[in-house]
Amino acid sequence: MKISDLGPGLLLAATGIGVGDMVSATIAGAQYGMTLLWALAAGVIIKFAITEGSARWQLATGATLVEGWRDHLPRGMLLAFFIYFVIWSYMVSSALVAASALVPAAVVPSVPLPYWGALHAVVAFILVYFGRYERFLAVIKWFIGLKLVAVIASALLIVLWSGADWSAAAAREPFSTSYTLSLIGGVGGTVTLLSYGYWMREEGWAGKERLPTAHADLTVSFALVFVFSLAMMFLSTQITWEGAILDAGPRICLQLADRIGAEIGPIGRGVFLLGFWGAAFGSVLGVWHGVPFLFDDFVHLWQRRKPGGQQGRAYRSWALYLTLASISALLIQRPVWMVFMYTLVGSMFFPFVVATLLYLNNSTLMPAGTRSGVRINTILGSALALYAYLAVRAFA
Repeated sequence: MKISDLGPGLLLAATGIGVGDMVSATIAGAQYGMTLLWALAAGVIIKFAITEGSARWQLATGATLVEGWRDHLPRGMLLAFFIYFVIWSYMVSSALVAASALVPAAVVPSVPLPYWGALHAVVAFILVYFGRYERFLAVIKWFIGLKLVAVIASALLIVLWSGADWSAAAAREPFSTSYTLSLIGGVGGTVTLLSYGYWMREEGWAGKERLPTAHADLTVSFALVFVFSLAMMFLSTQITWEGAILDAGPRICLQLADRIGAEIGPIGRGVFLLGFWGAAFGSVLGVWHGVPFLFDDFVHLWQRRKPGGQQGRAYRSWALYLTLASISALLIQRPVWMVFMYTLVGSMFFPFVVATLLYLNNSTLMPAGTRSGVRINTILGSALALYAYLAVRAFA
Protein backbone atom coordinates (compact mmCIF):
# COMPACT_ATOMS: atom_id res chain seq x y z
CA MET A 1 0.00 0.00 0.00
CA LYS A 2 1.30 3.46 -0.92
CA ILE A 3 1.36 6.42 1.47
CA SER A 4 -0.79 8.27 -1.05
CA ASP A 5 -3.57 5.72 -0.38
CA LEU A 6 -3.97 6.98 3.20
CA GLY A 7 -6.37 9.81 2.41
CA PRO A 8 -9.61 8.70 4.14
CA GLY A 9 -7.71 7.16 7.04
CA LEU A 10 -5.79 10.38 7.68
CA LEU A 11 -9.03 12.33 7.75
CA LEU A 12 -10.46 9.81 10.19
CA ALA A 13 -7.36 10.02 12.38
CA ALA A 14 -7.50 13.81 12.34
CA THR A 15 -11.12 13.69 13.45
CA GLY A 16 -10.63 10.93 16.01
CA ILE A 17 -7.36 12.27 17.46
CA GLY A 18 -8.95 15.24 19.09
CA VAL A 19 -10.94 16.46 22.01
CA GLY A 20 -12.45 13.12 22.98
CA ASP A 21 -9.08 11.40 23.12
CA MET A 22 -7.33 14.28 24.86
CA VAL A 23 -9.83 14.96 27.60
CA SER A 24 -11.00 11.39 28.20
CA ALA A 25 -7.43 10.06 28.30
CA THR A 26 -6.32 12.97 30.50
CA ILE A 27 -9.15 12.46 33.00
CA ALA A 28 -8.58 8.70 33.03
CA GLY A 29 -4.83 9.09 33.60
CA ALA A 30 -5.25 11.80 36.23
CA GLN A 31 -7.76 9.85 38.30
CA TYR A 32 -6.92 6.21 37.57
CA GLY A 33 -3.29 6.20 36.46
CA MET A 34 -2.63 3.74 33.64
CA THR A 35 -5.07 1.15 35.00
CA LEU A 36 -7.63 1.98 32.31
CA LEU A 37 -5.15 1.30 29.52
CA TRP A 38 -7.22 -1.79 28.74
CA ALA A 39 -10.24 0.43 28.09
CA LEU A 40 -8.16 2.61 25.75
CA ALA A 41 -7.02 -0.44 23.80
CA ALA A 42 -10.54 -1.87 23.77
CA GLY A 43 -11.92 1.41 22.46
CA VAL A 44 -9.41 1.52 19.59
CA ILE A 45 -10.03 -2.11 18.62
CA ILE A 46 -13.82 -1.68 18.75
CA LYS A 47 -13.68 1.51 16.67
CA PHE A 48 -11.49 -0.24 14.10
CA ALA A 49 -13.95 -3.12 13.81
CA ILE A 50 -16.93 -0.76 13.49
CA THR A 51 -15.30 1.37 10.79
CA GLU A 52 -14.01 -1.68 8.94
CA GLY A 53 -17.51 -3.16 9.06
CA SER A 54 -19.19 -0.05 7.66
CA ALA A 55 -16.51 0.27 4.96
CA ARG A 56 -16.92 -3.44 4.11
CA TRP A 57 -20.68 -3.01 3.71
CA GLN A 58 -20.30 0.01 1.45
CA LEU A 59 -17.55 -1.45 -0.75
CA ALA A 60 -19.36 -4.78 -1.10
CA THR A 61 -22.88 -3.49 -1.73
CA GLY A 62 -22.33 0.00 -3.17
CA ALA A 63 -24.68 1.47 -0.55
CA THR A 64 -23.83 3.52 2.52
CA LEU A 65 -24.58 2.10 5.94
CA VAL A 66 -27.39 4.64 6.35
CA GLU A 67 -28.93 3.29 3.13
CA GLY A 68 -28.60 -0.21 4.54
CA TRP A 69 -30.45 0.84 7.67
CA ARG A 70 -33.24 2.36 5.57
CA ASP A 71 -33.68 -0.66 3.33
CA HIS A 72 -33.25 -3.51 5.83
CA LEU A 73 -34.27 -2.22 9.26
CA PRO A 74 -37.61 -0.95 10.60
CA ARG A 75 -38.13 2.69 9.60
CA GLY A 76 -38.62 3.64 13.24
CA MET A 77 -35.00 2.72 13.98
CA LEU A 78 -33.71 5.08 11.28
CA LEU A 79 -35.94 7.87 12.60
CA ALA A 80 -34.66 7.26 16.14
CA PHE A 81 -31.08 7.43 14.91
CA PHE A 82 -31.77 10.69 13.08
CA ILE A 83 -33.14 12.26 16.27
CA TYR A 84 -30.07 11.01 18.10
CA PHE A 85 -27.89 12.41 15.29
CA VAL A 86 -29.38 15.91 15.68
CA ILE A 87 -28.77 15.89 19.45
CA TRP A 88 -25.32 14.37 19.07
CA SER A 89 -24.33 16.98 16.47
CA TYR A 90 -25.17 19.73 18.93
CA MET A 91 -23.17 18.06 21.69
CA VAL A 92 -20.11 17.24 19.59
CA SER A 93 -19.89 20.65 17.91
CA SER A 94 -20.18 22.38 21.29
CA ALA A 95 -17.53 20.20 22.92
CA LEU A 96 -15.04 20.44 20.07
CA VAL A 97 -15.25 24.19 19.65
CA ALA A 98 -15.04 24.79 23.42
CA ALA A 99 -11.96 22.57 23.63
CA SER A 100 -10.31 24.33 20.68
CA ALA A 101 -10.74 27.63 22.47
CA LEU A 102 -9.10 26.42 25.70
CA VAL A 103 -5.50 27.10 24.69
CA PRO A 104 -5.90 30.58 23.12
CA ALA A 105 -8.22 31.61 25.97
CA ALA A 106 -5.59 30.54 28.48
CA VAL A 107 -2.72 32.21 26.61
CA VAL A 108 -4.67 35.44 25.96
CA PRO A 109 -7.13 35.57 28.88
CA SER A 110 -8.18 39.13 28.04
CA VAL A 111 -10.28 37.68 25.21
CA PRO A 112 -13.17 35.59 26.64
CA LEU A 113 -13.35 31.92 25.73
CA PRO A 114 -16.70 32.26 23.87
CA TYR A 115 -15.08 34.69 21.41
CA TRP A 116 -12.24 32.27 20.72
CA GLY A 117 -14.74 29.46 20.28
CA ALA A 118 -16.88 31.44 17.85
CA LEU A 119 -13.77 32.30 15.82
CA HIS A 120 -12.81 28.62 15.53
CA ALA A 121 -16.35 27.64 14.51
CA VAL A 122 -16.57 30.31 11.80
CA VAL A 123 -13.11 29.52 10.40
CA ALA A 124 -14.00 25.82 10.21
CA PHE A 125 -17.22 26.63 8.36
CA ILE A 126 -15.39 28.84 5.85
CA LEU A 127 -12.71 26.20 5.17
CA VAL A 128 -15.34 23.51 4.61
CA TYR A 129 -17.64 25.74 2.56
CA PHE A 130 -14.96 26.79 0.08
CA GLY A 131 -12.51 23.88 0.34
CA ARG A 132 -12.45 20.89 -1.96
CA TYR A 133 -11.58 17.40 -0.78
CA GLU A 134 -7.98 17.41 -2.03
CA ARG A 135 -7.15 20.82 -0.55
CA PHE A 136 -8.90 19.98 2.69
CA LEU A 137 -6.88 16.75 2.95
CA ALA A 138 -3.66 18.73 2.58
CA VAL A 139 -4.66 20.95 5.52
CA ILE A 140 -5.60 17.94 7.64
CA LYS A 141 -2.22 16.27 7.03
CA TRP A 142 -0.53 19.34 8.51
CA PHE A 143 -2.68 19.18 11.64
CA ILE A 144 -1.98 15.46 12.08
CA GLY A 145 1.75 16.07 11.95
CA LEU A 146 1.48 18.96 14.39
CA LYS A 147 -0.49 17.09 17.03
CA LEU A 148 1.45 13.85 16.85
CA VAL A 149 4.91 15.41 16.93
CA ALA A 150 4.07 17.78 19.79
CA VAL A 151 2.29 15.35 22.12
CA ILE A 152 4.40 12.24 21.50
CA ALA A 153 7.64 14.24 21.68
CA SER A 154 6.49 15.71 25.01
CA ALA A 155 5.93 12.23 26.46
CA LEU A 156 9.30 10.98 25.21
CA LEU A 157 11.14 14.01 26.56
CA ILE A 158 9.58 13.52 30.00
CA VAL A 159 10.98 9.97 30.02
CA LEU A 160 14.39 10.66 28.48
CA TRP A 161 15.14 14.12 29.87
CA SER A 162 13.92 14.09 33.46
CA GLY A 163 12.76 10.54 34.07
CA ALA A 164 9.21 9.41 34.56
CA ASP A 165 7.45 8.74 37.84
CA TRP A 166 6.27 5.21 37.10
CA SER A 167 4.63 4.87 40.49
CA ALA A 168 2.09 7.45 39.33
CA ALA A 169 0.72 4.85 36.92
CA ALA A 170 -0.95 3.03 39.80
CA ALA A 171 -4.68 3.40 40.41
CA ARG A 172 -5.64 6.52 42.35
CA GLU A 173 -9.39 5.97 42.71
CA PRO A 174 -11.80 3.01 42.54
CA PHE A 175 -13.08 1.79 39.18
CA SER A 176 -15.68 4.08 37.58
CA THR A 177 -18.13 2.80 34.98
CA SER A 178 -18.94 6.28 33.66
CA TYR A 179 -15.31 7.16 33.06
CA THR A 180 -14.69 3.80 31.41
CA LEU A 181 -17.60 4.38 29.05
CA SER A 182 -16.31 7.89 28.39
CA LEU A 183 -12.83 6.63 27.55
CA ILE A 184 -14.09 3.87 25.25
CA GLY A 185 -16.59 6.26 23.69
CA GLY A 186 -14.14 9.12 23.28
CA VAL A 187 -11.09 7.43 21.78
CA GLY A 188 -11.09 7.40 18.00
CA GLY A 189 -14.44 9.13 17.49
CA THR A 190 -18.09 8.11 17.73
CA VAL A 191 -20.68 8.86 15.03
CA THR A 192 -17.84 10.45 13.06
CA LEU A 193 -16.68 6.92 12.22
CA LEU A 194 -19.50 6.80 9.65
CA SER A 195 -17.84 9.68 7.80
CA TYR A 196 -15.19 7.25 6.59
CA GLY A 197 -17.54 5.80 3.99
CA TYR A 198 -18.22 9.22 2.49
CA TRP A 199 -14.52 10.05 2.40
CA MET A 200 -13.96 6.77 0.56
CA ARG A 201 -16.53 7.95 -1.97
CA GLU A 202 -14.75 11.30 -2.33
CA GLU A 203 -11.49 9.39 -2.85
CA GLY A 204 -13.14 7.28 -5.56
CA TRP A 205 -12.91 3.97 -3.71
CA ALA A 206 -15.56 1.48 -4.81
CA GLY A 207 -15.89 -2.26 -5.23
CA LYS A 208 -14.87 -5.20 -3.06
CA GLU A 209 -11.35 -5.16 -4.51
CA ARG A 210 -10.75 -2.07 -2.36
CA LEU A 211 -11.34 -3.99 0.88
CA PRO A 212 -7.60 -4.72 1.50
CA THR A 213 -6.77 -1.06 0.89
CA ALA A 214 -9.41 0.11 3.35
CA HIS A 215 -8.21 -2.44 5.92
CA ALA A 216 -4.61 -1.22 5.71
CA ASP A 217 -5.74 2.40 5.69
CA LEU A 218 -7.75 1.90 8.88
CA THR A 219 -4.93 -0.01 10.57
CA VAL A 220 -2.61 2.98 10.18
CA SER A 221 -5.35 5.38 11.24
CA PHE A 222 -6.19 3.65 14.51
CA ALA A 223 -2.55 2.94 15.32
CA LEU A 224 -2.02 6.71 15.30
CA VAL A 225 -5.07 7.17 17.53
CA PHE A 226 -3.78 4.65 20.08
CA VAL A 227 -0.26 6.09 20.26
CA PHE A 228 -1.57 9.63 20.69
CA SER A 229 -4.07 8.66 23.40
CA LEU A 230 -1.47 6.59 25.22
CA ALA A 231 0.88 9.58 25.28
CA MET A 232 -1.88 11.83 26.66
CA MET A 233 -2.79 9.33 29.37
CA PHE A 234 0.85 8.95 30.39
CA LEU A 235 1.45 12.70 30.51
CA SER A 236 -1.56 13.19 32.75
CA THR A 237 -0.08 10.76 35.31
CA GLN A 238 3.06 12.86 35.66
CA ILE A 239 1.52 15.91 37.32
CA THR A 240 -0.36 16.59 40.55
CA TRP A 241 -3.97 17.56 39.95
CA GLU A 242 -5.71 19.98 42.26
CA GLY A 243 -9.48 20.23 42.67
CA ALA A 244 -12.17 18.50 40.64
CA ILE A 245 -10.93 17.40 37.24
CA LEU A 246 -14.26 18.11 35.49
CA ASP A 247 -14.11 21.72 36.74
CA ALA A 248 -10.52 22.28 35.67
CA GLY A 249 -11.39 24.16 32.47
CA PRO A 250 -8.30 25.49 30.68
CA ARG A 251 -6.13 24.25 33.54
CA ILE A 252 -6.24 20.75 32.06
CA CYS A 253 -3.98 21.81 29.21
CA LEU A 254 -2.18 24.48 31.23
CA GLN A 255 -1.19 22.10 34.03
CA LEU A 256 0.10 19.60 31.52
CA ALA A 257 1.98 22.35 29.71
CA ASP A 258 3.42 23.74 32.95
CA ARG A 259 4.72 20.29 33.91
CA ILE A 260 6.38 19.91 30.54
CA GLY A 261 7.76 23.43 30.73
CA ALA A 262 9.25 22.74 34.17
CA GLU A 263 11.07 19.72 32.76
CA ILE A 264 12.20 20.80 29.28
CA GLY A 265 11.79 24.58 29.28
CA PRO A 266 9.38 27.19 27.88
CA ILE A 267 9.90 26.12 24.28
CA GLY A 268 8.65 22.63 25.18
CA ARG A 269 5.65 24.15 26.91
CA GLY A 270 4.80 26.21 23.85
CA VAL A 271 5.20 23.26 21.48
CA PHE A 272 2.87 21.13 23.62
CA LEU A 273 0.23 23.86 23.76
CA LEU A 274 0.45 24.25 19.99
CA GLY A 275 0.02 20.50 19.55
CA PHE A 276 -2.89 20.44 21.99
CA TRP A 277 -4.62 23.18 20.03
CA GLY A 278 -3.83 21.46 16.73
CA ALA A 279 -5.44 18.24 17.94
CA ALA A 280 -8.60 20.02 19.05
CA PHE A 281 -9.02 22.23 15.99
CA GLY A 282 -8.04 19.44 13.60
CA SER A 283 -10.91 17.43 15.06
CA VAL A 284 -13.24 20.40 14.54
CA LEU A 285 -12.25 20.54 10.87
CA GLY A 286 -12.77 16.79 10.45
CA VAL A 287 -16.23 16.89 12.00
CA TRP A 288 -17.30 19.99 10.04
CA HIS A 289 -16.19 18.22 6.84
CA GLY A 290 -17.43 14.67 7.48
CA VAL A 291 -20.63 14.89 9.53
CA PRO A 292 -22.62 16.98 6.99
CA PHE A 293 -22.29 14.05 4.55
CA LEU A 294 -24.50 12.06 6.92
CA PHE A 295 -27.22 14.69 6.91
CA ASP A 296 -26.97 14.92 3.12
CA ASP A 297 -27.48 11.16 3.00
CA PHE A 298 -30.56 11.38 5.24
CA VAL A 299 -32.06 14.08 3.02
CA HIS A 300 -31.45 12.26 -0.24
CA LEU A 301 -32.90 9.05 1.18
CA TRP A 302 -36.00 10.91 2.32
CA GLN A 303 -36.44 12.67 -1.03
CA ARG A 304 -35.39 9.66 -3.11
CA ARG A 305 -32.71 11.57 -4.99
CA LYS A 306 -28.95 11.44 -5.39
CA PRO A 307 -26.87 13.03 -2.63
CA GLY A 308 -25.74 16.57 -3.32
CA GLY A 309 -22.28 16.09 -1.82
CA GLN A 310 -20.06 18.85 -0.48
CA GLN A 311 -21.51 21.44 -2.85
CA GLY A 312 -25.11 20.54 -2.06
CA ARG A 313 -27.55 22.59 -0.04
CA ALA A 314 -28.14 19.89 2.59
CA TYR A 315 -24.42 19.44 3.23
CA ARG A 316 -23.76 23.15 3.63
CA SER A 317 -26.85 23.68 5.77
CA TRP A 318 -25.63 21.08 8.28
CA ALA A 319 -22.17 22.65 8.37
CA LEU A 320 -23.95 25.89 9.23
CA TYR A 321 -26.00 24.10 11.90
CA LEU A 322 -22.81 22.79 13.53
CA THR A 323 -21.40 26.31 13.53
CA LEU A 324 -24.44 28.02 15.02
CA ALA A 325 -25.05 25.21 17.54
CA SER A 326 -21.49 25.39 18.83
CA ILE A 327 -21.60 29.18 19.17
CA SER A 328 -24.89 29.07 21.08
CA ALA A 329 -23.53 26.44 23.46
CA LEU A 330 -20.51 28.57 24.35
CA LEU A 331 -22.67 30.26 26.97
CA ILE A 332 -22.06 27.13 29.05
CA GLN A 333 -18.87 27.80 30.94
CA ARG A 334 -17.84 24.20 31.66
CA PRO A 335 -16.15 23.10 28.42
CA VAL A 336 -14.39 20.04 29.86
CA TRP A 337 -17.67 18.81 31.37
CA MET A 338 -19.24 19.24 27.92
CA VAL A 339 -16.49 17.11 26.38
CA PHE A 340 -17.02 14.37 28.95
CA MET A 341 -20.78 14.35 28.33
CA TYR A 342 -20.27 14.28 24.57
CA THR A 343 -18.09 11.18 24.80
CA LEU A 344 -20.53 9.51 27.21
CA VAL A 345 -23.51 10.26 24.95
CA GLY A 346 -21.50 9.19 21.92
CA SER A 347 -20.79 5.81 23.49
CA MET A 348 -24.55 5.09 23.48
CA PHE A 349 -24.34 4.94 19.68
CA PHE A 350 -22.11 1.87 19.60
CA PRO A 351 -24.46 -0.92 20.74
CA PHE A 352 -26.84 0.04 17.92
CA VAL A 353 -24.25 0.22 15.16
CA VAL A 354 -22.43 -2.93 16.35
CA ALA A 355 -25.66 -4.94 16.37
CA THR A 356 -26.64 -3.76 12.89
CA LEU A 357 -23.19 -4.53 11.47
CA LEU A 358 -23.32 -8.04 12.89
CA TYR A 359 -26.68 -8.50 11.19
CA LEU A 360 -26.00 -6.86 7.83
CA ASN A 361 -22.42 -8.01 7.22
CA ASN A 362 -23.24 -11.66 7.93
CA SER A 363 -26.43 -11.78 5.90
CA THR A 364 -27.13 -12.96 2.37
CA LEU A 365 -27.19 -9.30 1.34
CA MET A 366 -23.39 -9.40 1.14
CA PRO A 367 -21.82 -10.73 -2.09
CA ALA A 368 -19.86 -13.96 -1.92
CA GLY A 369 -16.51 -13.65 -0.15
CA THR A 370 -17.23 -10.28 1.46
CA ARG A 371 -18.92 -11.22 4.73
CA SER A 372 -17.21 -10.32 7.98
CA GLY A 373 -14.64 -12.83 9.14
CA VAL A 374 -14.38 -14.58 12.49
CA ARG A 375 -11.98 -11.97 13.90
CA ILE A 376 -14.21 -8.95 13.22
CA ASN A 377 -17.33 -10.81 14.36
CA THR A 378 -15.56 -11.80 17.58
CA ILE A 379 -14.53 -8.20 18.27
CA LEU A 380 -18.02 -6.85 17.60
CA GLY A 381 -19.69 -9.60 19.64
CA SER A 382 -17.28 -8.97 22.52
CA ALA A 383 -18.04 -5.25 22.26
CA LEU A 384 -21.75 -5.93 22.73
CA ALA A 385 -20.97 -8.11 25.74
CA LEU A 386 -18.72 -5.38 27.20
CA TYR A 387 -21.40 -2.71 26.83
CA ALA A 388 -23.98 -5.02 28.39
CA TYR A 389 -21.68 -5.65 31.36
CA LEU A 390 -20.94 -1.94 31.84
CA ALA A 391 -24.65 -1.11 31.55
CA VAL A 392 -25.57 -3.67 34.20
CA ARG A 393 -22.77 -2.41 36.44
CA ALA A 394 -23.88 1.20 35.97
CA PHE A 395 -27.47 0.51 37.04
CA ALA A 396 -26.77 -2.17 39.63
